[in-house]
Amino acid sequence: MDVPGRADEARAIETWLDAGVSGPSMGVLGGDVGVGKSTIWSAALAAAKDRSFRVLSCRSDLSETGLSYVGLGDLFAGLEGSEAVRGLREPLRGVLAATLWWEQAPGTPPHQRAVALAVLDLLRNLSAEGPVLIALDDLQWLDSATEVVLTFVLRRLTVEPVKLLVTLGAETEGDAWPTLVRVLPPERVTCWEVGPLAPLALAAVVESRYGTAFPRPLLRWLHRACGGNPLFGLETARAWSERSYPTGDLPLPESLRRLLRARVRALPPAVAEAVLVVACAETPTIALVRTVIGTLTGLAEAIARRLVVLEHESLRFRDPLLRNVVFEVAGPLRRREMHQRLARVVSDVEERARHLAATAGHTDPVVADTLAAAATLTAARGDPLTAGDMTAQAARLTSPGERELRLRRWRDAAGHLISGGDGSRALDILEDALRRCPPGPVRSEMLLRLGQAAFNSGDVAGSITRLERGRAEAAGRPDLLIPITTGLTYYCVHRGDLAAAQGHARELLRLTEASGNDDARGEAVSVLSTIEFIRGAPPPAAMPVPHRHNPVEHSLAVPHLYGFLCRCLGDLPAARAVFGALRTAVVEAGTVACADWGMAWATEVECLAGDLRAAARYADLAARAVEATGVPTSAALFTEALLLGMHGELGRARLLAGEGLRIAQTSGNRLAALSVRALLGFIDLSDGDPMAAVQHLDAAEQTSRSLGVVLDVVCPTAGADHVEALVQVGQYDQAAERVERIQRHVRVADRPLGRGLAGRAHGVLLTATGSPKRGAAELEAAVAEFSAAGAPFELGRALLALSRSQSRLRRREAARRTMERASRIFTKIGAEWWAGRGEPRSRLTPPDRLTVSEAQVAALAAEGRTNQEIARELAIGVKTVESHLSSVYRKLGVRSRTELALRMNSGRRTPGHG
Repeated sequence: MDVPGRADEARAIETWLDAGVSGPSMGVLGGDVGVGKSTIWSAALAAAKDRSFRVLSCRSDLSETGLSYVGLGDLFAGLEGSEAVRGLREPLRGVLAATLWWEQAPGTPPHQRAVALAVLDLLRNLSAEGPVLIALDDLQWLDSATEVVLTFVLRRLTVEPVKLLVTLGAETEGDAWPTLVRVLPPERVTCWEVGPLAPLALAAVVESRYGTAFPRPLLRWLHRACGGNPLFGLETARAWSERSYPTGDLPLPESLRRLLRARVRALPPAVAEAVLVVACAETPTIALVRTVIGTLTGLAEAIARRLVVLEHESLRFRDPLLRNVVFEVAGPLRRREMHQRLARVVSDVEERARHLAATAGHTDPVVADTLAAAATLTAARGDPLTAGDMTAQAARLTSPGERELRLRRWRDAAGHLISGGDGSRALDILEDALRRCPPGPVRSEMLLRLGQAAFNSGDVAGSITRLERGRAEAAGRPDLLIPITTGLTYYCVHRGDLAAAQGHARELLRLTEASGNDDARGEAVSVLSTIEFIRGAPPPAAMPVPHRHNPVEHSLAVPHLYGFLCRCLGDLPAARAVFGALRTAVVEAGTVACADWGMAWATEVECLAGDLRAAARYADLAARAVEATGVPTSAALFTEALLLGMHGELGRARLLAGEGLRIAQTSGNRLAALSVRALLGFIDLSDGDPMAAVQHLDAAEQTSRSLGVVLDVVCPTAGADHVEALVQVGQYDQAAERVERIQRHVRVADRPLGRGLAGRAHGVLLTATGSPKRGAAELEAAVAEFSAAGAPFELGRALLALSRSQSRLRRREAARRTMERASRIFTKIGAEWWAGRGEPRSRLTPPDRLTVSEAQVAALAAEGRTNQEIARELAIGVKTVESHLSSVYRKLGVRSRTELALRMNSGRRTPGHG
């Protein structure tokens, strides 16, 4: 069953279908109108058919409740003339045929007991052929004649494999349940309450229906407005998509609006007043209603009328969209008066500010100040989106005469929205305010915010352009030039313009030295040292640790780059400490949208350190950033693909990483593209396709050279993976050159992790080229280095390589112990797939099994294609074709294309993913 957002319900129903209970049983799906019961019910029918159930289904309708046996007609449609019907004894076959109008009815209508006996026998005949599922949607509207017959039948079935799956509206509860539901003993009835969808699930449903991605912040408003009800959510999103609602209340579809408006207008005054309190209050409770209106009489009737639901002391509308209609029917004067009453009694500063704002006119300086102060508290409590809304409202209520204050509030509102991930609204606010902003510091700050919003939206070039404009407006203002220059440095690093980034970093150091702020100067040194190191300079002997973890995009650049440097150096404890503090800062402030590649690098660090649970937490933050912004990022896809690769789910990992590469290339984030290329190399190498790995890692090398960075610094494990892939495809000269480059880097940055990676690469090459004894010595040294670095995953990989070297030396017992040690390490860190491998993927692929790439080349060569034709067909190089063919010939034991064609035609080889 594949129902978005309903995985738990799907598993429960599949378990129920699979349960081999003797005799009849029933499953009941309950829930509010529009919550998705029928969708789950339909999916369950498909699942039952897949399990060889005979499915008899009926969708009941209110307009047909007065028609006799209409339900039976739907259930048994298509069975006329079937073996099960022909097997009925007379006169029951004739009774059933007449009742369902398969034959002309006799003058006297069949007796209901005769109809019931005929249905009982028919179900016994059908269940003798296999299990039967009777599926009834909207049971409360099933015609009474059909219900009576089915109730009769259920009481008399004993061991027959018959299941009933019904949906039932939430308005039908307890004693009001149809008799059919209550006929079986409780132990044979399973009930599932279908609740509202979670925000992400609702987003998936809406986006799949309308084929467009809505911004996540607006989808959160949609979820709040419809309470997770998919029907209401889809209807509201449809009306929304037809009109423009970038802010404010979400629209109601006119069909629903008319229905609910009539219902609300018919309410007695006391009930209308009670529901208005519930609609206007932030967190409505029984105590609040009593305080505001002095009585609970109206509320009690609202609950009795099923308008409002009481959950403990809290109140909510049963139909979430009812709140909007209550607002509309009340009118502006009654709403304002209610907000005034609530503002007088609520104690929460933020809630009081929002009620006051609802009572204000076009401008109200007092309320504007109250809102601005409350927004500051809200942001400090980790809710930047709400803080942005409140600050924007404060800006609207600020007097036009206070132009600078109003512009600053618009700027601050955008800053909160950026932190919360709503870059789209932030861009709209800032672009509008920028048109009315005179040259000077405020305009410069707005351009800084615009740069942040553009970067969060994946527009790296646009972010740099805006910051360069902001720098021109900030002359003589170090307090503005420092964050602008920091942002320019960070964004140029991502764009891959390291020369420009280095220039900005030097300017940042000059600015901070002139400011006299030692902390800021230390951070500038960190940034400059990071850029110089990844460009090939020696690492600094000592680096000042950044002090700031202020979770705003340009401020995060400093700890991001410092953590990145620690990762590049292989200083895993320092990197974990920096990223841990960064994670705490963004979580507490609710600014996950600012995390992006910082969380991706942190995920990689935790994978190296062997803490896959911590890695998953960082990956979750990257995913939450996507949820917040509505913009898929290469960082989020990188983190998910990396974790999948660690767990051996290589097919999915490759797909996600491929999409991450596309996004990085489209957005102009060349540093991200480099990281994703290296990850794809790791994935393909792990999956037993070393030629594909070589192609990705060759491309990564070329990109790093064009960027002027050292690949083995930016992607520490890429070099060792590259050597291993080159060795597996027999390109030993290239592998030797690659080992030399790794060793050259290690001589510059002498750290245990780097020495271990260089040792693994050299040991693999030596073992493959006839020097297993020297290879084993190199790998034993690498094992010691990885242990010192605290890198258990790479330690396990080195042990796998060492085991192969020991096997070459005929030290079989030592090889077995080494393999077992590697398996224990992988198991301990939660990488069970690697523990189960025992050896690299290429060993699990039998010697005569071909990789995907090899099989494609072999098939075309067997058809008589030339190397040039194969290269054009597969979009690869001619040398790559030659390398693949050499490997194919060796694996299949053939020496010519003629032999290859005979071998391929005698038994097609399938790619080895074993």
